[in-house]
Amino acid sequence: MRLSCPNCDAQYEVPDEVMPLSGRDVQCSNCGQTWFQHHPDNIPEDEAEQILLDTPDPDEEVSPPPPPPPSKAVPERRKLDPEVADILREEAEAEYAARQREAAGALESQPDLGLEDTDPDAPPYDDSADAAERRAFEAKRRMARMRGEPDPAADRSAKAVAGASRRGLLPDIDEINSTLRSDKDRARTDTEVHGPEEVPKPKQERSRFRSGFVVALLIFAIGALIYVYAPQIAQSMPQADPYLSAYVGWVDGLRLSLDNQVEALLVWLDTMATQSNE
Repeated sequence: MRLSCPNCDAQYEVPDEVMPLSGRDVQCSNCGQTWFQHHPDNIPEDEAEQILLDTPDPDEEVSPPPPPPPSKAVPERRKLDPEVADILREEAEAEYAARQREAAGALESQPDLGLEDTDPDAPPYDDSADAAERRAFEAKRRMARMRGEPDPAADRSAKAVAGASRRGLLPDIDEINSTLRSDKDRARTDTEVHGPEEVPKPKQERSRFRSGFVVALLIFAIGALIYVYAPQIAQSMPQADPYLSAYVGWVDGLRLSLDNQVEALLVWLDTMATQSNE
């Protein structure tokens, strides 16, 4: 059969057996154009009708075609590369074998083995998209092979291996989570056994110090008021006069002792200042 490129009009002669009955994707080795070629025995209805319409009626008189105008020499048709022909033949055989296996598998029946029933609401599986994707991938592989580029399948496997190696360098998330959970469980167990730790409360301590200081000031102020107003209190409460007199005498003794200590301190400071000046 003859293949004609729709882009550059390059023509190729290929054997009929390399083309499957359902047709296949082919690629021009001259310009790289890819198109779907039907088998001569399996042409679509619209194309067959077009061919019939183009065929003249045998009863109709056909005028002889005009003589062709003088033109340049027709370029010699390029022959199909033997390597490309071998690839096409191998792929046709592989597709034929796969089609035979699918037909044989469809005829086989398998008894119920107690497996789970499929979901009745699930949509039927459509393998047309997979077949189209597979044909496109095979076309890319053929293009890469003819151009001397690396195989896309090898690049994909290399990327998968590189991704797996990078994942191996990262820490295991599950292991980290289990470690954190064990630490939390251990802390919870220690809290249940020993009870919560007593944390000092600085605010309460400051409030206690403030309360004690205020109480001391109040006691000092009350004592000073009693000492100053002792004669008036004794006149209003004669029975408290002995106690007030003793209290006043005790405070006078403290004042005298404090006065003596202050005088001694001043004398000592004067002596130290005189010695430092000398």
